[in-house]
Amino acid sequence: MVLRKQFDWFADVTQNEQLFLMDGDEILDENLSAAKVTRDDLMAKLREANVYDFSQVLAVVMETTGDICVIHSSDPEAAIDPSLVADIRRSV
Repeated sequence: MVLRKQFDWFADVTQNEQLFLMDGDEILDENLSAAKVTRDDLMAKLREANVYDFSQVLAVVMETTGDICVIHSSDPEAAIDPSLVADIRRSV
Protein backbone atom coordinates (compact mmCIF):
# COMPACT_ATOMS: atom_id res chain seq x y z
CA MET A 1 0.00 0.00 0.00
CA VAL A 2 2.80 2.41 0.87
CA LEU A 3 4.54 1.72 -2.45
CA ARG A 4 1.35 2.58 -4.34
CA LYS A 5 1.19 5.97 -2.66
CA GLN A 6 4.88 6.76 -3.16
CA PHE A 7 5.40 5.56 -6.71
CA ASP A 8 2.86 6.22 -9.49
CA TRP A 9 4.39 3.54 -11.71
CA PHE A 10 3.90 0.93 -8.98
CA ALA A 11 0.27 1.91 -8.57
CA ASP A 12 -0.25 1.58 -12.33
CA VAL A 13 1.21 -1.92 -12.34
CA THR A 14 -0.66 -3.20 -9.28
CA GLN A 15 -3.99 -1.39 -9.57
CA ASN A 16 -6.69 -3.67 -10.92
CA GLU A 17 -9.73 -2.24 -12.63
CA GLN A 18 -13.11 -3.81 -13.16
CA LEU A 19 -13.55 -4.84 -16.78
CA PHE A 20 -16.46 -6.14 -18.83
CA LEU A 21 -15.72 -9.55 -20.37
CA MET A 22 -19.20 -9.78 -21.87
CA ASP A 23 -21.67 -6.98 -22.55
CA GLY A 24 -25.01 -8.70 -22.91
CA ASP A 25 -24.51 -11.71 -25.17
CA GLU A 26 -21.41 -10.20 -26.83
CA ILE A 27 -18.05 -11.67 -25.83
CA LEU A 28 -15.42 -8.92 -25.67
CA ASP A 29 -12.34 -10.76 -26.94
CA GLU A 30 -9.93 -7.84 -26.48
CA ASN A 31 -11.01 -7.53 -22.85
CA LEU A 32 -10.59 -11.28 -22.33
CA SER A 33 -7.02 -11.01 -23.63
CA ALA A 34 -6.27 -7.98 -21.45
CA ALA A 35 -7.61 -9.81 -18.40
CA LYS A 36 -5.73 -13.00 -19.36
CA VAL A 37 -8.98 -14.97 -19.36
CA THR A 38 -9.54 -17.65 -22.00
CA ARG A 39 -12.84 -18.38 -23.69
CA ASP A 40 -12.74 -21.78 -21.95
CA ASP A 41 -12.48 -20.02 -18.56
CA LEU A 42 -15.39 -17.77 -19.51
CA MET A 43 -17.54 -20.72 -20.60
CA ALA A 44 -16.77 -22.50 -17.33
CA LYS A 45 -17.92 -19.45 -15.35
CA LEU A 46 -21.12 -19.24 -17.41
CA ARG A 47 -21.85 -22.91 -16.74
CA GLU A 48 -21.04 -22.43 -13.04
CA ALA A 49 -23.64 -19.62 -12.96
CA ASN A 50 -26.21 -21.95 -14.61
CA VAL A 51 -26.37 -19.92 -17.81
CA TYR A 52 -27.79 -22.15 -20.53
CA ASP A 53 -28.03 -19.56 -23.34
CA PHE A 54 -26.07 -16.39 -24.15
CA SER A 55 -29.36 -14.49 -24.32
CA GLN A 56 -29.58 -14.81 -20.52
CA VAL A 57 -26.31 -12.92 -19.97
CA LEU A 58 -26.62 -9.26 -19.01
CA ALA A 59 -22.91 -8.86 -18.26
CA VAL A 60 -19.78 -10.69 -17.18
CA VAL A 61 -17.32 -8.61 -15.18
CA MET A 62 -13.74 -9.20 -14.06
CA GLU A 63 -13.70 -7.72 -10.55
CA THR A 64 -10.72 -6.00 -8.94
CA THR A 65 -10.21 -9.13 -6.83
CA GLY A 66 -9.76 -11.27 -9.94
CA ASP A 67 -13.16 -12.90 -9.47
CA ILE A 68 -15.44 -13.19 -12.48
CA CYS A 69 -19.01 -12.10 -11.83
CA VAL A 70 -21.80 -13.33 -14.12
CA ILE A 71 -24.96 -11.21 -14.09
CA HIS A 72 -27.80 -13.03 -15.79
CA SER A 73 -31.54 -13.45 -15.87
CA SER A 74 -34.07 -15.63 -17.63
CA ASP A 75 -36.42 -12.61 -17.80
CA PRO A 76 -36.10 -11.09 -21.30
CA GLU A 77 -37.08 -7.68 -19.86
CA ALA A 78 -34.33 -7.71 -17.23
CA ALA A 79 -31.81 -4.88 -17.22
CA ILE A 80 -28.87 -3.89 -15.05
CA ASP A 81 -29.24 -0.77 -12.95
CA PRO A 82 -26.71 1.62 -14.56
CA SER A 83 -25.31 2.65 -11.19
CA LEU A 84 -24.12 -0.94 -10.60
CA VAL A 85 -21.86 -0.86 -13.67
CA ALA A 86 -21.03 2.84 -13.98
CA ASP A 87 -17.34 2.46 -13.01
CA ILE A 88 -16.61 -0.66 -15.08
CA ARG A 89 -14.42 -0.29 -18.17
CA ARG A 90 -16.10 -1.39 -21.37
CA SER A 91 -12.97 -1.54 -23.51
CA VAL A 92 -9.23 -1.82 -23.09
